[in-house]
Order: sequence, then structure tokens, then C-alpha cells
Amino acid sequence: MFNRNLLIAAAFTLAAGAGFAQTTPTAAVIAHQDQRDINQENRIQAGKADGSLTPHEAHKLQRQQTHIARVEQRDAADGKVTPREARHVQKLQDKASKDIYKQKHDAQGTVSSTK
Repeated sequence: MFNRNLLIAAAFTLAAGAGFAQTTPTAAVIAHQDQRDINQENRIQAGKADGSLTPHEAHKLQRQQTHIARVEQRDAADGKVTPREARHVQKLQDKASKDIYKQKHDAQGTVSSTK
């Protein structure tokens, strides 16, 4: 009887540990995604402030950020973010980051020397 109780207790301990292992990476993934969202939004705001982004460009980039936020919400709705979902969001964020860079460094808003 003692061995059976010990076996049951060990099984519960392993199950609880596995559950904790699944939630911790999810929380870390979500925290990283949230920080990245904040950084990208700050880059967009800075571009608006210094004139390197036109209002139209800033609006498009903010819509892209809204789409990413919706995908993140949908992925986290079941309480966990799978590795596949995390990779998908990371790809969306990578593209958004490149788009922000391209729009901030394009020639719009500068005076052309050729007329």
C-alpha cells in the first residue's frame, strides 16, 4: 500500500511539473512578444515625430501592429502558445520590423535635388 501511494504521489508530482514547464515558456514567449510590440510602436511614434514617416506610412504600420496583436490574442486564447504559433508571430514581427525600417529610410519627405 505504501509503494502504491508513493507511486501515485510521484505521478502527481511529475504531472504538475510538466504543467509548470508548459506554462513558463508560454509566459516568457508572451512577455518577449509584448516587449517587441512596444519597441516597434515606439519606433513608429519616433518616425512620426521626426518626420521620417508620413501619416499614411505610420497608419499602415500601425495597422500591421494591430494585426499582429490580434494574432497574438488568438494564439494565447487557449492559455498556451505552441512553438508553431510563436514562430508565426515572430515572422510577422520580423516583417513588421523590416517594413518600419524601409519606411523610415525611404526618400519620402526629403527635398529632391533634381527638378
